[in-house]
Amino acid sequence: MAVYFRKGLEIPEPSDYSSSEDDDMTYFTDLYEHEHNLPESVRVINKILNSLVDRAWEDISKQDKIREEAEATKKVPVLSPCKEYTIPCRTNAIVCSDDGLYLFLGHAHGLSVISTSTLTCVTTWKDERVELTSISCASLENCTHLLCTVDDMGIARLFVHRTENIYFIKVLNETDDINQRHICTKFEVSKSGDFGAAVMTSSGSVWLDVYRFPQELWLKELEIKQATHTHAPTEVKLSPIVLLMKIKPPEIPAGTSLKSPFDVLQKTGDGTIIGSGQNHMISSFQWENQEVAFRKMFAKYLSTHPMTPSQQKPKGPSSCTFHFLLHEGLCPLPGGTKPTRDFPIVLCLWWSGSNNLLQYLLVKTTKEKTDVEPRPDILWPNSQEILCSAVSACTRFIVLGLVSQLVTVWDRRFEMYLFFTSSGGAVCPYANIVIPGDSALCRLKLILQSPEQLQVTPLHQGPFLPKLQFLVTCRSGACYSVTTRHGGHSQIAAFIERPADPGSFATVVEPMPFLKSLALLMQRNGQVSVWEMDDAAPVFIINLPQTHVLGPVWKPVHVLDPVQQNLYIRGDRKTSLEEVMDKEEGDSTLFLYSFAQCSVLDLYRIPWPATIETRATLSGLEEACNLYIQERFDSLEERNRNFAIHWKRLQKRVFE
Repeated sequence: MAVYFRKGLEIPEPSDYSSSEDDDMTYFTDLYEHEHNLPESVRVINKILNSLVDRAWEDISKQDKIREEAEATKKVPVLSPCKEYTIPCRTNAIVCSDDGLYLFLGHAHGLSVISTSTLTCVTTWKDERVELTSISCASLENCTHLLCTVDDMGIARLFVHRTENIYFIKVLNETDDINQRHICTKFEVSKSGDFGAAVMTSSGSVWLDVYRFPQELWLKELEIKQATHTHAPTEVKLSPIVLLMKIKPPEIPAGTSLKSPFDVLQKTGDGTIIGSGQNHMISSFQWENQEVAFRKMFAKYLSTHPMTPSQQKPKGPSSCTFHFLLHEGLCPLPGGTKPTRDFPIVLCLWWSGSNNLLQYLLVKTTKEKTDVEPRPDILWPNSQEILCSAVSACTRFIVLGLVSQLVTVWDRRFEMYLFFTSSGGAVCPYANIVIPGDSALCRLKLILQSPEQLQVTPLHQGPFLPKLQFLVTCRSGACYSVTTRHGGHSQIAAFIERPADPGSFATVVEPMPFLKSLALLMQRNGQVSVWEMDDAAPVFIINLPQTHVLGPVWKPVHVLDPVQQNLYIRGDRKTSLEEVMDKEEGDSTLFLYSFAQCSVLDLYRIPWPATIETRATLSGLEEACNLYIQERFDSLEERNRNFAIHWKRLQKRVFE
C-alpha cells in the first residue's frame, strides 16, 4: 500500500512538545481535521479497525458484567456454632485426645478436662500461681492420657489423666534456687507415650533432654491406687522417669594439623573418616582457603551490604525442633530387637541456623553405654539453612523448608547410605522443590491421603513410591500447595496469594485430615473459613456470634477433632476499654462447629479410618526388592513415554 504524506503536517521534534494540556489537544485536533484528506483505502481500513475494537470492548464489558453478576449471585454458605461452653480465663492451649473423648485446656490457674460428648468439665487441676501455655497429649490404654505442659514461667510439668481423675506426677526442671532454674521452651510427648523431649535454656545455652516414660508400670500402679483409695488423690508417686540423653548443639569441627590422607587413616585407626559429621579430618588451611574463596566470590555483596553487629546472627543456636520417628527402612534394629507395637525408635532434630538434620537412636542395646553427650547416629546434609520441618503421619517422609525457597523431601525407607561407618552415613533426598517468590518459608503442613485416594490418582506410583502433598506457607502470607513424587515432576499451585491488606494475612493454614482437598484458614482480621486447595476458593465461612471475636487473632486457640469431625474455637466477648479495666478476668467461650452434619461437605468427606496413613511393614530385603521391581515393571510404559518427551525437548534445545 502506498504511503501518502501531506505537506505541512510534520511530526515535531521532542523539544517542540509542550507540557501544557491545551497544546496536546490542539495537536490531536489538527490530526483529526486532516483525516478527510487521507486516501479512501486508508479511511476504510481505519473504520474497520475502529469497529472491531469497539466490538471487542463490548464483548469484554459483557463478560465482565456476567462474571460480576455470577459472583454476586453465588453465596458462600455460612456455618454457625452448634454448641458453646464458657471456658476459664486466659485459655492459651487446647488439645484433643486421639480417641476423641476429651479436650484438655491449659489456662490460668490450672488444667481442665472437658468431655466432648456432653461438653462439660470432668475434672480440673488448680494452682493459683500457674498459667499453662502449651500442652502435648498422648493416649494410653484403658482411657488413660499422658499430658506434658509448659507454663508462662518456663516450668515443665507431667500429668496423667485417667477416667474422671487427673494426677500430677512431677516437675521436670524443679530447683530450690530460682536463679539456677532451667527454662523449658518446649515439652512434647511421642504419640505412643513412651518418650518425651524438652528443650531447655540457661545462661544463653540450649540443649535437649530426652526421657523414657515407664507407662506400663504407671498403668499398673494407677490401677492399684484406684482400687485401694476411695477418693483418688490429685498427686501420686509413680515410678521415676529415665533421662536417656542430653543432646547439645554440635560444635564445628576444628582443623587438624595432619598433612596427608595417609596420616589421617593412621590417626583414626579404624578408618572412619566420613560419618556423622562430627569426626571429619579436615586440615586448618582447607578451612582458611574455603573462607578466602567465599569472600572473593561474594566480595561485591559483602562490601556493599556489610552486616552491622546488630544484624549478625548469634554464635550459637537459640532453639531446637525435633520429631519422633517410627521404624522405617531396610536396616534392622540394634541388637535384632523387634518392637511389639508402634513406638518411636529414632529422634530426628535440627538446630536453628544449621544445615544438618541429625538422627539419634532411642533404642539402645544393653552393651552400649549411655553417653553423656551422644553423637548423632546419622547426618542428613542439606544445601541451605533449615527454617521449618514436618513429618508424615507414618513418619516415613520428612519435609524440610530451607533458605532460598527450597523444599527438600527425605524418604526414610530408602536410606541410600553413601558411607557405611560406625557413626552412620548420609542419605539421598526423595525430591527437591523450589517455591516461587522471594519470601522465606515459615510453616509446612503435610496432607493425609487415604488408600482410596492413592488408588484413583493417576500420579500414584504405588505404596512403595507414593505421591506426597503438602502446604507451604511463606512469611509474606502466600501459601502454596505442592504435589511431588520420586523422580517425577512437582506441581506447585498458589493456594493463597500474597495479601495486599495486612488484615487479610493468614495466621493459620491447616489441612483438614477428614476432608479431602480442604484447608482451614484463619486471618488476622478475625475471619475463619474453609477453602478448597485445588480451586483456591472458599467452600463455606465459619461464623462467630456478633458478640464475640476470634481470640487472640495473632495466634488463634483452636483444635480439630478428626474422630468426631469437629472444630473448637476460642472466642472472646467484645468489650470496651472501660469494661476491660473494670474486669479482672476475661470472658471467653469455646464454640463447637460440627462438620459431620454439614451437607456441603458430602463431596469432600473421607471416613476417619481411611485417613490414617498405613505403614507397609517389610519382613526383609528380599521382599522390599521384589516389591520395588514389581512397581518398576508396572510403571515401565509411563517412564518410556516420559523419556521420549524429555529427549525431544533436549534435542530441540540443542539445535536452537
